[in-house]
Amino acid sequence: MNKVSLVIFEGGMPESHVEELVTAVRKAVVLDNLEKFSKVPELDNIFLYTTYEDLAVAAADYGAKSQIVPARKEFRFGEALAKVIRKQSLEAVIYMGGASGALMAPSEISSLARELAVSHGVMRANNVFSSDIVGFTPASALLEVADLPASDNALGMTLFHLSHRKLPETIGAIFDVDTPSDIAILGLHPSTGPNVRAVLGKLDFEPLNSRLKKVRERMGMPLSEICVIGRVSPGAVLYVNERLQCRMRVFSEERGMKALGREEHHRVASLLGCLAEKVGFEGFVSALEKVADAVLIDTRVLFHHFDLELPAKDRFNSDLLRPDAIDDPVARRITDCLLSSDIPIAPGGHSLVSGGLRVIVDSLACKGELPSDSA
Repeated sequence: MNKVSLVIFEGGMPESHVEELVTAVRKAVVLDNLEKFSKVPELDNIFLYTTYEDLAVAAADYGAKSQIVPARKEFRFGEALAKVIRKQSLEAVIYMGGASGALMAPSEISSLARELAVSHGVMRANNVFSSDIVGFTPASALLEVADLPASDNALGMTLFHLSHRKLPETIGAIFDVDTPSDIAILGLHPSTGPNVRAVLGKLDFEPLNSRLKKVRERMGMPLSEICVIGRVSPGAVLYVNERLQCRMRVFSEERGMKALGREEHHRVASLLGCLAEKVGFEGFVSALEKVADAVLIDTRVLFHHFDLELPAKDRFNSDLLRPDAIDDPVARRITDCLLSSDIPIAPGGHSLVSGGLRVIVDSLACKGELPSDSA
């Protein structure tokens, strides 16, 4: 039997007020996860590596073995995880990014841990091409890799030589909290943990919150036209189609753009970005208004199509539909056009159109607002 350890990384260097707000929620997600997963008997150890001293102190209440690491701009994820494996002599690992698993049930970690305890040469990931939850054994498999991944997004692909498959596509496994849009979506769901609820109660995320509620309302209307744009997963669309009676217009582009290096090498190309080049951002939004009643858009694909190297402050304020707080003129113009639309358009990152889409549907079910023959 392998000893199974849960390893959580959470850290960063917030440089603006909006980044600090996102960081506060991410810390709360970690604490809620520690509370849940500390009760999973199949886990032999839980390790937390963080740049935040307050988080490390709070984690001790849940029995986690915490280590504070220095914040660095040039953080190399693969090297850091390999160091943990060596130092702690780990046998089997479940790695989680600090913002993942906010809606994950303890039974999901329990099931994965049981499999890893009796297996060898296997890898399970929530998304092989862009991972933030990865279970693998032996842990030493990562130590044998010559080119360690710079970020956790590529961990699944790095361990592709192991016998691999995806984790069950639950909202717990797929949804993570990276952006203000993810936070606003998390606030729609009743299964958020107590630490997250306490932080959410102090946040003002208007007008994004109102836009998302309108998007959700229209998704619940039979035959409404809902447009989803960006790195949309087929599983998320199927999830909607199996539960709702809205009509889905899907423009899926550039899935895996980070893990495949397309973002880093400035090779991101978007069909809708080409449209915006021809008709302008006002024309782009006008076209959306003609074909949709509501829109969810992963703006990162559009940003990288226009080769925008945006700091987190600009990306997050764009998500919040606050153009006046954005420094980059192109991102500010895009955001202003989205805000001025006649239909509810909610911007965000990858999670918005994958796990977030599922959470929105799930929150409709929890409110009892699904059509009667689709529940």
